[in-house]
Amino acid sequence: MSAPANSRGPRLLWADGLKGALIVLVVLWHVVMKTYLQIDWQLGIPIPGVWGLAGDLIWPLLMPLFLLMSGFFAANAYERPWSAVFRPRVVRLLYLYLLWTLIHMAAMWAFPDFPTLIPRSLAEFIEAITISPPNTWYLYALALYFVVAKALRRAPRWSVIAGAAVLSVTVSAGLIDVVSNRGSLLYNLLFFLLGLHLAPQIRRLVARSTPVTAMLSVVVYVLAFAAMRITDSATVPGVWPAVSLIGVVMGVLVAPVLARVPLLGRGMSWLGARTLVIYVAHMPLLAFADFLLVGWLSGARVAVQLGAAVLLPLALTAVIVATSTALGHLIVRDRLFWLLDLPARRSTARPRRRNAVRALPRSVPWRGAVAVMLLIATGAVAGGGSGIAGCPSDPPRRPASHAGQVSIGGAGDVLLYDVGHDVPADRGKDHFDEVRPWFTQDIVTGNLEQVISADTGYDKCEARAECLAFRSAADAAPLFAGFDLLNLANNHTGDFGHEGYVNTQQNLAATGIRTVGARNEISCTRVGNLTVAVLGFAPYGDTNRLTDLRHVREVVQAAASTADIVVAHAHMGAEGSDAEAVTPGMETMYGEKRGDVIAFSHAAIDAGADLVLGHGPHVLRGMEFYQDRLIAYSLGNFGGGGVFGADQATRYGAYLEVSLDAEGSVIDGRVRSVRFEHEDGRPVPDPEGRAAQLMDERGRRDFPRTAPPIDPDGRFTPPATHDAAH
Repeated sequence: MSAPANSRGPRLLWADGLKGALIVLVVLWHVVMKTYLQIDWQLGIPIPGVWGLAGDLIWPLLMPLFLLMSGFFAANAYERPWSAVFRPRVVRLLYLYLLWTLIHMAAMWAFPDFPTLIPRSLAEFIEAITISPPNTWYLYALALYFVVAKALRRAPRWSVIAGAAVLSVTVSAGLIDVVSNRGSLLYNLLFFLLGLHLAPQIRRLVARSTPVTAMLSVVVYVLAFAAMRITDSATVPGVWPAVSLIGVVMGVLVAPVLARVPLLGRGMSWLGARTLVIYVAHMPLLAFADFLLVGWLSGARVAVQLGAAVLLPLALTAVIVATSTALGHLIVRDRLFWLLDLPARRSTARPRRRNAVRALPRSVPWRGAVAVMLLIATGAVAGGGSGIAGCPSDPPRRPASHAGQVSIGGAGDVLLYDVGHDVPADRGKDHFDEVRPWFTQDIVTGNLEQVISADTGYDKCEARAECLAFRSAADAAPLFAGFDLLNLANNHTGDFGHEGYVNTQQNLAATGIRTVGARNEISCTRVGNLTVAVLGFAPYGDTNRLTDLRHVREVVQAAASTADIVVAHAHMGAEGSDAEAVTPGMETMYGEKRGDVIAFSHAAIDAGADLVLGHGPHVLRGMEFYQDRLIAYSLGNFGGGGVFGADQATRYGAYLEVSLDAEGSVIDGRVRSVRFEHEDGRPVPDPEGRAAQLMDERGRRDFPRTAPPIDPDGRFTPPATHDAAH
């Protein structure tokens, strides 16, 4: 008996509506995680954190529910003969996977900073399709899952689902290392099989859904997710799949309720019928929007950032979904059906062939091709126009102490004296006398945490007792003899306004000492036959903000493109006697975001930096090797000028000596220890080597696999068991 004409409509309405809601959530999740959270938000309220939490809340249910619905829709084809489904299901999905991976690769060529797994070269493409499926992996997964399901067709239903569940639990717990997109191919197989084998039960569950049961399911899912986050049990076997399963049930119960909302239900159903084109087209569009927005919003005024922090995820999601559907309309209008389906088989029947020819447009389809070319060309032109200049063709030169090598001497926070505090009687005249014999490297550098200038009439503190502003008179500049370059990217070189900053540069330059630290500024030196670039980073707007990882990568890449060795000064992290540990995550101080020091350092090295010299905490921190490059997270205080060193823990500093080869790898290194008294702040060699001992202990504690062992005399080499992919 045939069903009534409208019996199929309501069922497909909720199912297509759920697909439509899911594709919107997919785009929203990518907008939040790949673009929104890449912006360097300079806000005192945690709006970005709320959107990040929303993304975390979406993720456990997103792809499992998508795969469940895919299995649900595949249930009809599952019972058909293999010959009837092989081409339209498996071959079509694999064809679209390869085709759109190639299209994405071409479109992404113009956007190298966009964080995505899409391959950007032919070699990466071959690796991606054979080892680690990129962002179009969903198409690949569907084809694979359907083959697996058909192969297991005669196995008992319970055994198939139980086996998939066991695999999902072991994968989610990290007990099996699966090389795939997010390690999730086996994990999501469970939900495809659930949708395939439990389609009748899903229909019954939908039929019994009410607004009350839908609301209760939302509450249960939120509570389960919160419990997983609070207890930090996401890696416990079975917890993640259980939370995902609760989210899947919630989606199935909520979908029919939303489908009955007149405009919302029809709108989601309309989008559900266009899921494929939105899925395959949204990532290049997001990359283009990301290119236009992230840098601009990272440097925007607080009022602009506040509005964007609230509205950007929803607004950008709507724009990308609308643009994707418009692109789908162009594909249909221009008869570019091969972008969404297998090319039609050639028929031997002449009438059909003539009809097919008459159906084609008289002009060559052009709209879709022009849209893709404009996307690539606009990104390429804009990217070239906003590039950062690297090293000049003829930078200052100096001989190398060893041919084919560069030696670097690095110090932490340096303060000679401050005119506003009790100062040493000689006003710092012999401040560096006992450590200056160490300054024998090709480039000697440190972080100058003060202004060297006459009174400019501006003082950021304005007589506030709890505020600190450091300045030495202009005649103090020659006392820094022995330093070749000083970093000014920190929170004190602007204490006396822009005039004080410029005066500091000029006074040091008059004594032959160069500076670095302004935004996009790269200081280059030709040492022998190698070019060395030095950059300064700090969490402040007029510097290279280390909280803006997108810009960090951009400026480091600019330096690395024209230099053999790149050294990054970084004024980063919390400060004080209790700030000696390095842990992942954002560090704050006095209400300021002082950076995620691990994320920054790794991003800088991934972009081409060879050495990271950290300072700012005023205490010593450990070191580690990452990608065979050295990171010193804090070199402590190199003297105190009668100001630093109120706490005993801050009276130790390190002078780091490192020799690098032409590739930027460490040949050997040494930590020289200094100590000083609070009263005069003069750094003196520490025969007990306390600084080296502290850096060794803290490095081994914080980075047990990647910290270099430091000998009692301060010497170190890369650890033999170094994990370069840490």
